[in-house]
Amino acid sequence: MGNMEKISFRKKDFRIEWYSGSGAGGQHRNKHQNCCRITHIESGLRAQGTESRERSSNQRRAFWRLAKLLVLRYAPPTIKERFHSMEVVRNYHGGRNEVHDKASGLKSSYRDVVTAGNLGEMIEARRRAMFQKLEEQND
Repeated sequence: MGNMEKISFRKKDFRIEWYSGSGAGGQHRNKHQNCCRITHIESGLRAQGTESRERSSNQRRAFWRLAKLLVLRYAPPTIKERFHSMEVVRNYHGGRNEVHDKASGLKSSYRDVVTAGNLGEMIEARRRAMFQKLEEQND
């Protein structure tokens, strides 16, 4: 790992709040405090989870979202770049019969890639794009 900086937090670094949701979901959503908002006290960054009826799922989603924000704020640039590269890999559009690889820019037929399982060309294009990016960084 080289001289990679370690990011660590403790439970007391966060404030967890539970609240009732609003909108669709009716009486259950409005009466139960299943929505979670987590705040990192030092930075003021916050994230929330409101999609599920279960507290544990909402808390897990909120922590995941907050972790992404904290990595982007506190991690060294190399970690941030790796983290960003994991965000969106490809867009799949069945209606337009198109698969678009974000890193390489390659566009292929949805039927070829998804239905027929011919993902090799997409993977190879991504490898070439990543290799080219590394070469540019080292120059």
